[in-house]
Amino acid sequence: MSDAKPTVLCLVNGVLREQLFHPTTVARIEAVASIRWLSDDASSRNPDTWRVERNDVSIVLGTWGMPNFDNILLDTLPGLRLIAHGAGTVKGFVTPEVFARHIRVTHGAVVIAAAVGEWCLMATLTGLRLAMSFHESMRAGAWKSSHEGHGNELAGKRVGLIGMSQTARAFLRLLPPFGCEIGVYDPYLSDEAASSLGVRKVAAIDDLCAWADVLSNHVPTTPETDRLVGAPQLARLRSGALLVNSARAGAIDQDALLTELRSGRIRAALDVYPREPLAPDDPFRTLPNVFLTPHIAGASWEARSRMGEVMADEITRFVRGEPLRHEILAERLGTMA
Repeated sequence: MSDAKPTVLCLVNGVLREQLFHPTTVARIEAVASIRWLSDDASSRNPDTWRVERNDVSIVLGTWGMPNFDNILLDTLPGLRLIAHGAGTVKGFVTPEVFARHIRVTHGAVVIAAAVGEWCLMATLTGLRLAMSFHESMRAGAWKSSHEGHGNELAGKRVGLIGMSQTARAFLRLLPPFGCEIGVYDPYLSDEAASSLGVRKVAAIDDLCAWADVLSNHVPTTPETDRLVGAPQLARLRSGALLVNSARAGAIDQDALLTELRSGRIRAALDVYPREPLAPDDPFRTLPNVFLTPHIAGASWEARSRMGEVMADEITRFVRGEPLRHEILAERLGTMA
């Protein structure tokens, strides 16, 4: 690159900009690049509202609400060399044309993964200890004694992970104090990698379901994973088992899950749904053995702050010609969440 600083077009505005990019983070980026900001009334999704010069832009920095980077948009960004996405998945806006033009892509999924890992631990403990049931009864004015219902401890339980993704690894890092046995179903996980992670590789999803006390889903929705866990697999879960889903709803057959939950045989902790927002009259809302959150497993104030820091680090590395830590290659796009 020339001695002139490259230009970063930041598509983050309003309150979200303040949350992701603290003054110290902005200063880090400005040490290596010039930042061009969108006005607060512009829409990041709609390039027609940007009203900024684009010809000299080398880096686009954004987060949730990215536009579709098709040839029409890319033609207006002739100097673009890096898309830095301060969030998780890029599947909704990174097109094959991006890679065909040799534009590099990086993202902050590692930051979200850490928050999701914490949510999985929280949801697991909440589900096993029947915390929501006791909470609701207390709010209703009741007082359930320990003789009226016991929860379960996580200590020593068998935890089955579907997919050894970044979120699964983040959850895994939090489990050692509980002395759990960890099993993983992931056709792409090598025996060597499983051994280094200290997990048991399970060859079939049916076997993992039959083995686990807690079954936690961490795979994206792809043709390969669509309804990976259906009625036959759910039937193999032991009575009292807990299903945790922080990834994508499509990997679990929702009708089959609803049937099992209505029977009262298993429990669930869910953060993702086939249609979001979840309808007010959705039957999952009525079940006492289900812990629900509104797709916020990866959301925390700390995660947002770290997201900006990670993007500043990636931009700095790119400008200096150093390897990116979180680059997405074209061949990975199809297997991402």
